[in-house]
Amino acid sequence: MAFLDQIYAVCKEHDAFLIVDDAHGIGVLGKTGRGIIEDYGLLDKVDMITGTFSKAFGCVGGYAIARKEIITLLRYYSRQNIFSAAATPQTAASAIKAIQLIDQEPQWRNTLAENIEYFKTGLETLGLDYGNTESAIFPVMVRNEHNVKEAARILFEQGIYVNPISYPAVPEKLSRLRFSLTAMHTKEELDKTFSILENIRKKYKLAQI
Repeated sequence: MAFLDQIYAVCKEHDAFLIVDDAHGIGVLGKTGRGIIEDYGLLDKVDMITGTFSKAFGCVGGYAIARKEIITLLRYYSRQNIFSAAATPQTAASAIKAIQLIDQEPQWRNTLAENIEYFKTGLETLGLDYGNTESAIFPVMVRNEHNVKEAARILFEQGIYVNPISYPAVPEKLSRLRFSLTAMHTKEELDKTFSILENIRKKYKLAQI
């Protein structure tokens, strides 16, 4: 049984409220881009879905999806909602357009899926540890606070921007280079990234699988 199916089974057994944060899955996974929950066929069984507009939607802000009475409860009792400003009109319009494009132009999702598989294969060929990611976000493990920043600097100087993620954003000794793929990345750009990683993996002790 898949992990998400196991979680659902436990929640159902204990009459628990099931919330899934699908920030990395929405717009990327699922037959129609509805995320990992669609992938597992649980869209009608999850009580609340949360996510961000800052990844697949290319925008800012976030969202919560649930029954009307739950959303009403959040509007009145969530501090984050009460003490935050409303989204700007251009932000709302950008998010709406992104949702429309996910439905209207599935070819971008297909291209992204190809890039994800290509990037996985390349990292595995180099023997680099990227965890068990299935999305377009790849955490290439470094596990050293100094080395992760230096590796990110070298990549940036050669035209590859990545986020160095270190403590306290992640536990100590779990620092990583966070690569974010898009459908617009070309195979040539990904190959360039592999070449740089190959050149720096020993010097900065990138974690091996």
